[in-house]
Amino acid sequence: MRLTSAPMLSLPDFGKTFEIECDASGVGIGGVLMQEGKLIAYFSEKLNGPTLNYSVYDKELYALVRSLEIWQHYLWPKEFVIHSDHESLKHLKGQLKLNHRHAKWSEFIESFPYVIKYKKGKDNVVADALSRRHILLSQLDVKILGLESIKELY
Repeated sequence: MRLTSAPMLSLPDFGKTFEIECDASGVGIGGVLMQEGKLIAYFSEKLNGPTLNYSVYDKELYALVRSLEIWQHYLWPKEFVIHSDHESLKHLKGQLKLNHRHAKWSEFIESFPYVIKYKKGKDNVVADALSRRHILLSQLDVKILGLESIKELY
């Protein structure tokens, strides 16, 4: 039998640059805070209500906003890097026409000293997995519920 271990979280070093990776799927968002490839913190959140109906762009932007809200105390003092697999987020600073939601989010994002870099989806593995965590859990629930229903028949 093969043993696996969970990734170890590292303590932040405020002298080094922070990096964020975030991603959105159809039903969830996820984010990772790192330094020099070492995991500092992570989060995963299931989408519900109106956020489920957001466009792909809005879900990706929402994942970024939530990441910044959660880790703002790490990020305000010094420039950090945002990695996203949604290429259009690279052009966030240059958008001129914004709807109310985008304007509110953009104002919040612009309060941070960041640089945004595109990262291919296949390389954005951790944040991608966190954004899909809820899909996996709901599939497990369905399978477990299915087994319980079968047991009730006997």
